[in-house]
Amino acid sequence: MATKQDTLFRTFAMLRTIPKEPRYKATSTIHAALEEKGFKVSLRTVQRDLNAMTSHLPLYCKEGDGEYRWSLSASFNDSKVGLDTPTALTLVLAHEYLSGLLPQIVVDQITSQFQAAQQYLNALPSNHYSGWANRIKALPSGKTLIPAKIKQGIWEAVSESVLEEYAIDVIYLSRTRNELKEYILHPQGIVVRHSVSYLLATVKDYDEVRQFALHRIQKAERSDKPYRHLEGFSLSTYIDQGGFSYRQSSDIKKLQAKVTSEIAWLLSETPISKDQELSEAEEGWYWLNASVANDQQTLWWIQGYGAAIDVLKPVEWRDHIHSQAKKLLGLDFEVSPRI
Repeated sequence: MATKQDTLFRTFAMLRTIPKEPRYKATSTIHAALEEKGFKVSLRTVQRDLNAMTSHLPLYCKEGDGEYRWSLSASFNDSKVGLDTPTALTLVLAHEYLSGLLPQIVVDQITSQFQAAQQYLNALPSNHYSGWANRIKALPSGKTLIPAKIKQGIWEAVSESVLEEYAIDVIYLSRTRNELKEYILHPQGIVVRHSVSYLLATVKDYDEVRQFALHRIQKAERSDKPYRHLEGFSLSTYIDQGGFSYRQSSDIKKLQAKVTSEIAWLLSETPISKDQELSEAEEGWYWLNASVANDQQTLWWIQGYGAAIDVLKPVEWRDHIHSQAKKLLGLDFEVSPRI
């Protein structure tokens, strides 16, 4: 039998599942989200809880596609529920990091939580937390590009189609031909890579998973075509097999290299692989042995450190790096005029 505490926790979880206007979420979707969080309740119980919440919260309901859909008032602020100092600090760091990774329209979805965290920290006793903003920063590794801009309403339409599993009709700007094309897509997942967000989907009746950059989607709306679930598809497996890494092959390479002491120190704290081994070589250098993916990402990472990493094996990697270096030296460089 459920206790009052169980009901309270379930209500909090449900509250965080319901979107704000103008977005709505179906009762069945809310029920599925609760089950994923470990709450074993019936669909009827969820419906009853939602009806009860309308008496105390600005919760709105509308009927569509044969079931009820729910939304909270756009002005409702639940972001301070359960907020404490560690959580507030985590949110501030997350905001700085995500602002350089996700599209602004996505970050805006949780702006109220970030603002609540800042207000919480600003209200703390000044003798303990004064100047907190100058003492907490999140820095990305390497150069980050400004996230690609996504048209209004696209993120909401795409993310809902992924979570609720329905087909969408899109108008897409093809990068190769620079022309608009219409597609019926069956969404399978979303991946954010560097500063670009991608929808993974199959097209029409084909089983091949293709990548669609969200910032190139000009229009997206629910399709009247039935959704096609791709049997056996795993987003993790797709990524592991090189879906986003320009993988050369599915095998693992044994990397043998000499690295400077600075790189060795970095790798001792953040290893490149679980079986990584570092041992001293001559002064200022270390031997590096590790099993790594045979993909373009690994090569780019190595080349990014220039002369600080001397690859010995695989031989084809060493030859490729030397070839790239020769091409760079062969470029015509004009001497910059003196100012």
